[in-house]
Amino acid sequence: MTKTVESNLRRVLVLSFIFLILISFFGCGRKTVSPSSQGSQDTQATAEQMEEKFGRKVITVLMDLPIHRRMGSDELQKSLAGLSGYEQDFMVLTESIPENGVERSTALTRIRTEIMAGKGPDLFICAQRASIDDTPFFNFPVKAMSNHIFMQLDDYIEKAEYMEWDKLQPVVMAAGKNSEGQQILPLTYTFNATFFDNTYTPENQLPMAWEEMIGDQDLNIRVSACFADMGDIIGSLADYDKDIPAFSEDELKTLMAKQIAACRSIPEKMAMEERPPMPIIDLQNLSFADISLEKDQEYTIIPAYNLSGGITANITTFAAINRNTRYPDEAFRIIDYLLSAGVQQTSPIFQDRMEGLPVYVDTGNESTPSSSAWKMNETNFKQIYEAQKQINIAKFPGPLDMCIKEVRASRDDKELEKKAHEQYVLMEMLLAES
Repeated sequence: MTKTVESNLRRVLVLSFIFLILISFFGCGRKTVSPSSQGSQDTQATAEQMEEKFGRKVITVLMDLPIHRRMGSDELQKSLAGLSGYEQDFMVLTESIPENGVERSTALTRIRTEIMAGKGPDLFICAQRASIDDTPFFNFPVKAMSNHIFMQLDDYIEKAEYMEWDKLQPVVMAAGKNSEGQQILPLTYTFNATFFDNTYTPENQLPMAWEEMIGDQDLNIRVSACFADMGDIIGSLADYDKDIPAFSEDELKTLMAKQIAACRSIPEKMAMEERPPMPIIDLQNLSFADISLEKDQEYTIIPAYNLSGGITANITTFAAINRNTRYPDEAFRIIDYLLSAGVQQTSPIFQDRMEGLPVYVDTGNESTPSSSAWKMNETNFKQIYEAQKQINIAKFPGPLDMCIKEVRASRDDKELEKKAHEQYVLMEMLLAES
């Protein structure tokens, strides 16, 4: 092969490679633009380019929701189909954060940097999970409120068009409020419960405080208390004004020792193969436990009660508006619409991408649409509804819950002493850095 031919061949290959790159970026098909596809370009710059192209406002939404629940990539868009002005006056640009790994870390760093620079997405729709060892976008949403990340929403709520504020679980909603006002709007929450056949009736009156439960003569009540999450038993885990745990190291060790001792008193069969299902109230977890709240099966449900005799709710999904938003009115309209009763009970984003029970208190009753995965028979609805009324603490699960779970894994008293100290010090450090 001559040098001229070789040179021409090399030139053709280079030009072909460049052509393929251009095709991959500017392909003939129509494609939804996302901030992550823009390399180093920030979220707001991408939105501004889209506005120039389409002639409409672009509301940017950060979605940090469980990937394993995803049925498609457009659950939010489908759920907003009935929202007045959507796709006419404004459009929505979503960015989903990768679930784990380097891609997640990179995305978290980029968006946090944008927020610190006075930019970032207009709206956050974020999951809080204590059962998975990953980093939530907001480790401590309560601290994010005091750090002035979110917009104050009280005036908007008073003029809300879609949501029925009085029909949203009050203790759960109050967890998104501080001295400045309501900044976070919880969307879903969950709590632990034990499910028995409805032929069983507890021997003693419920609710009762957790320490009463572990000493009760009724074996089923003791079982329900023994395997509850200690983070939920304690309830409020942090004093955010002082940035310290809301309990002492000795209290943690004492409570954990009591729980471990009580569990050892449970007959082995009841603790293992005959152990009743203890899922969190969530569609996927109920399904894994082979529990359907809608069909003919009726249950006796014993929630995991906390130290004060109420139920601790874990907020699993919430929405909040960035204080840097360019479009607060449109961002709130999206949240307002998502919190309407019908959207909470039937929309793809609630049923396919969010863990836990919608905050609408009548979810599951006889008026719930047949298309809702949350429809329940009358007996099961009444028990879930009564449990909602017993909620007296609502928290955002996160790193502190993971620390407490680590202590619960102790195999003996010596390991309990060691782990309780190590994890308590870690909790102090996490809060101090928040």
